[in-house]
Amino acid sequence: MGFFKQKTNIIFLFVIFLLVAVLSGISYFAYEKHNDYVAVSASLSDNSTALEEAQKKIDELTAKIAEYDEGVIKSEQEKAELNSQLQAALQEKAKLEQENSNLKSEIEQLKTEKRREELQKAIALKNVNQADTAEGGICYLTFDDGPSDNTLKILDILDAYGIKATFFVVGTSKQEYMPQIVSRGHAIGLHSTTHKYDVIYKDINSYLADIQQISDIVYNTTGVRSNIIRFPGGSSNMVSAGYCKGIMTDLTVRMPSLGYSYYDWNVSSGDANAARVPAQTIVNNVLNGAKGKSSICVLMHDNGGKTTTVEALPAIIEGLDAMGFRFAPLTAEVFGFHQKVNN
Repeated sequence: MGFFKQKTNIIFLFVIFLLVAVLSGISYFAYEKHNDYVAVSASLSDNSTALEEAQKKIDELTAKIAEYDEGVIKSEQEKAELNSQLQAALQEKAKLEQENSNLKSEIEQLKTEKRREELQKAIALKNVNQADTAEGGICYLTFDDGPSDNTLKILDILDAYGIKATFFVVGTSKQEYMPQIVSRGHAIGLHSTTHKYDVIYKDINSYLADIQQISDIVYNTTGVRSNIIRFPGGSSNMVSAGYCKGIMTDLTVRMPSLGYSYYDWNVSSGDANAARVPAQTIVNNVLNGAKGKSSICVLMHDNGGKTTTVEALPAIIEGLDAMGFRFAPLTAEVFGFHQKVNN
């Protein structure tokens, strides 16, 4: 029993358990997809055989009609029947051709899904083994402004790849999703209660009241008293100067003294640059922004309108993995990727 008394051994067993759980889940879905692939392949084979039979029938009917034209068949009624049969055969062939095309498309989709599942499994394996011990090449995916109706979709994608991220939450109407962020092993941080600059940056006390309120919401909802924060607009924001001169200079010193670690970012997805930024643009922004950096903190958003951020997430994860990054959630001990304070 001495083995279990050592903290490092317990952590090691937990990591192994987590890895087995992730890979088991992915393997189960891969097995289901394999069965789907086999079933569709069988249907495609049957359809192709039926299509061949239909073509034979069309050829036979066409040949008989040609015999009529050559004077072998004398009955107009017989020719009309042959033409009717031919039209029915042609319709059946067109139907089979459409089914054949649909089945081929389904096969290609299943192949794509199978390749993605294999990649998800590989990323999960690499990440569990290496993320916590890597000296560089760590990516911290962060999502601001949630939770929203997109939160569960984001969590499902992260789960599929076996990686953990960080959610800087606000006081939205979707607070019921906060417990899932925590229960699925992600970090939950404090962003703001209102996210209204004129309220939170009115003065120091206003900011402190706001951050305490969102802290209480998170605690009452999840049981976690979070000590990681992200200032709305980042620590470098200038909009706060319109409400309170020097407030960011004060807060960037005051909040750590109160036990909080604050986090900016060094890679932006650009998903807040417009109401709807194309998914591929978001992917390109992240992958281009990550070039040449040993560790990155990626800014993304989780509010309800950011559906293209959800669409872009798998390609972002796969692209960053190909660049050699591993993924981890933020903790209070991680350097905050601090930007220059301008106010």
